[in-house]
Amino acid sequence: FNRGPLPLFKCARSCMRQGRKMSDKQNDDVEMSEITVETEPLLDENAAPPPEKPQPSNDPTKGYPKWLGNAALLVLVFQNTCLIMTMKYASQTKAADGGQAVSSTMVVLVEVCKVTACLGEITFRRRNTGGLFKELHEEIILKPKETALLLIPSFLYLVQNNLLFLAVAHLEPAVYQVLAQLKILTTAFFSILLLQRKLSIIQWISLFLLTGGCIVVQLGASSSSSTKAVNPNIYPLFGLICALAAQFTSGFAGVFCEKMLKASGGGNMAIRNIQLGVPALFFGLGAVMLQDRQVVMEKGFFHGYHEFTWAVIGLHSFGGLLVTVIMKLTSNIAKTFAIAISLVVSTIASIYLFNFIVTVNFVWGSAMVVLATFAFAGLLAPCYECLTPQPKPEKARPEESSPDGKQTA
Repeated sequence: FNRGPLPLFKCARSCMRQGRKMSDKQNDDVEMSEITVETEPLLDENAAPPPEKPQPSNDPTKGYPKWLGNAALLVLVFQNTCLIMTMKYASQTKAADGGQAVSSTMVVLVEVCKVTACLGEITFRRRNTGGLFKELHEEIILKPKETALLLIPSFLYLVQNNLLFLAVAHLEPAVYQVLAQLKILTTAFFSILLLQRKLSIIQWISLFLLTGGCIVVQLGASSSSSTKAVNPNIYPLFGLICALAAQFTSGFAGVFCEKMLKASGGGNMAIRNIQLGVPALFFGLGAVMLQDRQVVMEKGFFHGYHEFTWAVIGLHSFGGLLVTVIMKLTSNIAKTFAIAISLVVSTIASIYLFNFIVTVNFVWGSAMVVLATFAFAGLLAPCYECLTPQPKPEKARPEESSPDGKQTA
């Protein structure tokens, strides 16, 4: 104090620096001790290895019971078979007034049923109509570009449905079921073109096998005159053209929707069905007015409708919604099995219901189509691995003892 305030200030500052250094050193010692404890656990050679932490699963079917997916596949087989059989029977049956239903009006009612079911699902999920309008406003009104682009597949699906009715009316149900598998070919073609997807050698071989099988089936169907003898108004060549055009439009529309869903991050499938169904409804009404306006204005919109017509509308609408559930509960491989089973069931049903004659060409062609379908889906990969000789595993080298007595590999 006798020397003045400046030496006192220097002394205090020096003490503070020393204290800060000691505090930092203590903190460093504590941290190093903690790190040492964490990174140097006790090792026991006889102890069991710690259990691995479960990795998060990316399987979309996780969380659902397995029996639910199997039940959905059985329903798909039943729906797919009954739809083709019912469509064929409805095309050959007239109503009580002697008329026959117009296919364009049936397509419009199918879209009405789909949109109504999707609106009901959203209302039930959101618990009120206010939530319904809010979700429609957020997902459709506020996304005009996405909604406008979906007009393209919406129109193509409408064309596909009209072609489907014409194809089934002029082809045997079993023959159409085989030709419908050409959707795999068109989908693969547009996947390469739009999505830059690469196919394996087995998938390319399966596509050529699929095409050959369909050609063999169609040659066998053309040589059979049983259908033409029963109904002279049936033209198999016209049905073939409609079936090929239907698979072409379906493949392009499916790939286009897939590309849009990947770009937008997916979304609710009910909203997507509404975005596709509402424009298709207006497109369908326009087709009715342009193509069948005179018949509808004179005889009515529901002219020629009977119980099988309403069954076709219900099954068609239910099938469009069932595919969404199938892809959520099961895999694409399981769906391939269901379609193959449906093809076999449709063939057996056609023999008893429509006097379908099973030819050698049909048997060989159907076998080629089923084999190609399984190969493209990757179901024959285990068989290929079993037939391919596997390299022999290398023998383990004997352990040698090191100079210090330890065992080394």
